[in-house]
Amino acid sequence: GDITNACTRQEWDNANRAMRVLDGVVPYFMVMGNHDYAACKPAGRDSTLFNECFGSHWFSKLSWYGGHFGEGNENAFYTFRAGGMDFLVVCLEFGPRDEVLQWADEIVAKNKTRRTIVVTHCYMYSDDTRVGAGDSANPHAYKCTNDGDELWEKFVKKHENIFLVLSGHILNDGTGRMTSTGDHGNKVHQVLANYQMRDGGDGWLRIMKFLPSEDRIVVSTYSPLTKQHATDEENDFRLEYEMERTWR
Repeated sequence: GDITNACTRQEWDNANRAMRVLDGVVPYFMVMGNHDYAACKPAGRDSTLFNECFGSHWFSKLSWYGGHFGEGNENAFYTFRAGGMDFLVVCLEFGPRDEVLQWADEIVAKNKTRRTIVVTHCYMYSDDTRVGAGDSANPHAYKCTNDGDELWEKFVKKHENIFLVLSGHILNDGTGRMTSTGDHGNKVHQVLANYQMRDGGDGWLRIMKFLPSEDRIVVSTYSPLTKQHATDEENDFRLEYEMERTWR
C-alpha cells in the first residue's frame, strides 16, 4: 500500500513504469494504501487512478489472477503453486468495508485446499498487537471501517487455511508481529513491515523463504540500494509453519 504519496498522475505513471519491470518475470499484485485514493481520502473510495494503472483489465489476462470485488481491482485474489503447495493471496482495501469482508469470506471458503495469505495496508501495529481502538493511524480516524482487531474477529480467525497476514502503514519503527490461534486451532502469523522512516525507504524488502522440509519460513530484510541486510531480531526471524501437511 501507499504506492503513491499524493495520488497524482505523475506518481501513478512512475509506479506503473516501475512495476512493469516485473512483467513476465515474476507474478505480483498491488494493494492500495490510504495515500492511493483521490485527494488521499480513503473514505471516498475513489480509486480511479489505481485502476487505470493496476485494474482488472491488466491482470485478467494473467494465469494467476483470480478475480475481484465490485467494479475495481482494489479488492482482488490471486492463486499460484510453489514447492508442491497451492496458495491463495487475498488483497484487501484500506480499512475494508463489511461487504468486502463478506466477499473475502466467500473466496477463502471456496478455496479451502489453498494456503491463504491476506494482504492489506493497515492491520498490525508496531507494539506487536493488531491495530485497534486508541491506536494512531487507525482506519477509523480516516472514516473507514474495520481495523486490525475487527479484521481478525470478522474474517481472519474464522478460516483454517489462513496462515499469514501482511501489512504496512504504521510508523514508529515500522515493524511488529504476532502469532494468534484461529477458531480451528490453526496458527496465524501477522507481520508488519514499513520502512518509509529509514532514509526515504532505501528500497528495503521483506523476503520470505519457505522451507517445506523444515516447516519454517525464513524472513529476512534487504536493501538493494545499500546492499545491506537488516540483522536485528525485528527484521531477521523465523516463523514456524506446517508445510508437510496434506490439505483436502
